[in-house]
Amino acid sequence: DAKDAEDVKVADAKDAEDVKVADAKDAEDVKVADAKDAEDGMSSGEERASGDESDAEEEDSREQDYKRKYQEAVKKLGLDHDKTLMKALRLVSCYIGRYKLNDTNEVLDEIMSLCKSRGGKFYIKAIQSRAFCYFKQYRFKEALELFHEQANLVGPSSALYENMAHTYNSIGDYDNAASYFSKAMELLGQGSYGKKGGILLGLGLVKERQGNPREALPILQEALDSYKAEYKSEDATSLIAKAHMSVGQCHELLGELKEAQSHIRDAVSIFRKTVGDSSPLTANALGVLGRILVAQDRREEAEPLLLEALELEACKDAFHPDTVWRLLNQLKELWTEGGSNIGIAALNSKCRRYVPVIERCDVRICELKLDQATPVAPFKADLGTIAVIYKTAGELVMLAGLYEQAKPLLRKALSLLERIPDFDCSVLIQSCVSSLRFLEDVAR
Repeated sequence: DAKDAEDVKVADAKDAEDVKVADAKDAEDVKVADAKDAEDGMSSGEERASGDESDAEEEDSREQDYKRKYQEAVKKLGLDHDKTLMKALRLVSCYIGRYKLNDTNEVLDEIMSLCKSRGGKFYIKAIQSRAFCYFKQYRFKEALELFHEQANLVGPSSALYENMAHTYNSIGDYDNAASYFSKAMELLGQGSYGKKGGILLGLGLVKERQGNPREALPILQEALDSYKAEYKSEDATSLIAKAHMSVGQCHELLGELKEAQSHIRDAVSIFRKTVGDSSPLTANALGVLGRILVAQDRREEAEPLLLEALELEACKDAFHPDTVWRLLNQLKELWTEGGSNIGIAALNSKCRRYVPVIERCDVRICELKLDQATPVAPFKADLGTIAVIYKTAGELVMLAGLYEQAKPLLRKALSLLERIPDFDCSVLIQSCVSSLRFLEDVAR
């Protein structure tokens, strides 16, 4: 899940103790951050030593400052210099916290071999950063390999074990997740650096995913209370927002929609303040709030939230087809399911507002070659998901009354569905054929 772009503590390769990164002008403490699950607003990021509070405008300024210092160091000292590498790693930490994953990978690719040759804190920080980036790209198994490599280098620590536990939780290995969360809590009690709130959050999510939301809820609430007490604030950090997300979605599972809505609204407000309107964390929270409002039959309130979430998802570095399809489908079902009484003219007007983001999704899919057998790394081809994105997009464009624009989307969906060998797509194929036949009849 990313914390507010903040500096991180890393453990030294020899004695797993906190180390100071020396810089002639501005030495800064670096801390190990906790990885959290992207779907639940959890992510890996960094926490500043200066109270962990965050503000979106401050983070913009911080990023530009770190970028400028790194570029100046490259010019004056060259890339293969300790000071340059530390400035690069500081910039990477900032990028990770802001979900700028393409920028993260670009810098890490430049410095990874140099950090590895130096070893020690340089290599540890580099592989930790790569693991966080993999996590946010949904490459959980690759992230886990790097966290284990880090553990072999630095030994056990509460924060590192929490990272590993969240990653196990994300791949559905709940036994290992619970084990590592318990170890993290034990190490925290022994004085190892970590976050009680993050560990409690993870333990609650394990319970929830094992089908025990009623048992999970008090643990998640304790995590939220722990963060509020630690920061002496209701909204000073995105960590509080992430805890609200987990508590809110647990209430949602229990059918307690009023309580769920209250927590998710708080999360949206805090995310906007701490990480900005364009953050993937904000996008996820908007989508969840929209979903809850739909369940409460509050369609007009839900629609702009779902659309804003989709617009953000379509632009983020870690493009996630499952989330894009889910949001498209929710927008479609707003006006086609549950007794919607919207008139044709109003329906056309509503759905025409979705066309630009649909076009953006099409561009992203083509850029990443997600409709092909060999997509751009690190993405993997899931033709079924891409096919239903195009099918749902085509249906929305039909609802907008833009029949000619709908045809190529539906044809693309049909072509992809016909290429899927291991699933019976006959119903979906027939739906596409029927829609295209209707559009041809209208054209005549």
